[in-house]
Amino acid sequence: MLSGRDSVNLLSFSVLSKTDVIGSSAWTDVCAVFLFRGFWDIFVSYFFKNLRLCQRSTVVRALNKAGNVEWNSTQVSTQWCRKARTTLGLARKQARICRTTVEAMPQVVRAASQAVHTCQTLFSDRRWNCSSTELAPNFAPDLTKGTREQAYVYALSSASVTYTIARACASGSLFHCSCASPPRDPPNGNFKWGGCGDNVRWGAHFSKQFTDSVERGGRNRDKDKKGRFRSQLSAVNLHNNRAGRRAVEWGLTTQCKCHGVSGSCNIKTCWKALPRLQEIGDRLKMKFSVATEVVSRRVGAGRRLLPATPAMALYTQDDLIYMTKSPDYCLKDVRVGSQGTRGRWCNASSTGYDSCEDMCCGRGHRTLSVERVERCHCKYYWCCYVKCKTCRHWVEVHQCK
Repeated sequence: MLSGRDSVNLLSFSVLSKTDVIGSSAWTDVCAVFLFRGFWDIFVSYFFKNLRLCQRSTVVRALNKAGNVEWNSTQVSTQWCRKARTTLGLARKQARICRTTVEAMPQVVRAASQAVHTCQTLFSDRRWNCSSTELAPNFAPDLTKGTREQAYVYALSSASVTYTIARACASGSLFHCSCASPPRDPPNGNFKWGGCGDNVRWGAHFSKQFTDSVERGGRNRDKDKKGRFRSQLSAVNLHNNRAGRRAVEWGLTTQCKCHGVSGSCNIKTCWKALPRLQEIGDRLKMKFSVATEVVSRRVGAGRRLLPATPAMALYTQDDLIYMTKSPDYCLKDVRVGSQGTRGRWCNASSTGYDSCEDMCCGRGHRTLSVERVERCHCKYYWCCYVKCKTCRHWVEVHQCK
């Protein structure tokens, strides 16, 4: 019923919690769907859209009968991770990671949610706006044929799981890791290394082991043309996964806390911390704009991914690479994974990617008047609430034909 491509492995399992982790009623039956193809096949958007379907699955019905079961139970984690391996196609190494670090699985869900949100936010003004992630597990060719867009989402996803695990280590949410070790570089200035830094080293290690295992397991299995393409695509995905992890390492900054009488800051304690994931996504977006098209060429006794044209410089480990040119995404075409831009909103006064000329691909646009309701004239009252009025006004919006 949840069929996908033969390269997609599906793991469904329930996260049972006694505590209120999101500020509403306590989660007693939260069904999470992890889709493994590298990492990007993990989509929380799909999880929420198919919550009812997942709750009817055999695995979840069995877990519901188990009562108050926690995923950090060795017996439960071993049982259901083994079931995922035998019946749902989880890779051997992924199943082993599931059993040994099962408390990390909710962090992977959180990473997926953040990756989807970040991608759709950063590309909201582009023709390709990351909406194809919502088609999981039946991905369109824009995320399966080695395109520039696939390179970005793989890198961002690998970065997101590294980021989330690194912060979870620092917050004490995981058993297998803790705060980052102090940097080896001596302090430069009137401060000392201390505090609790985000453990990017362990986050990158977990991300590499978990997200790369499927790609590594499928390389060089087939010798026909289709098999060679899969092998080359796996190599591209592995490179972009690594670029995403390196982008997280690049994002580490020094944060400090002052100590001294009356806040005099006689001495500071500093540690390495990560910025918002969107800043890392922005860096990867710049890499997306200058990504390198590659082809597999024989070099000596083996093959290497080299730039498609001699005029292009050799890419670095921080760059994104792709194999297949992208369509223009102007018109809907399921053969290439284009959703089209018909009905998309545009900016008539802009000259950038969100302009009506660019977004609508020269088809023109219609102008509509819509009423917007907003909170306004807000006033703070002691103590302690804010009271606002409701303002209504009409604005013009533009929609592609």
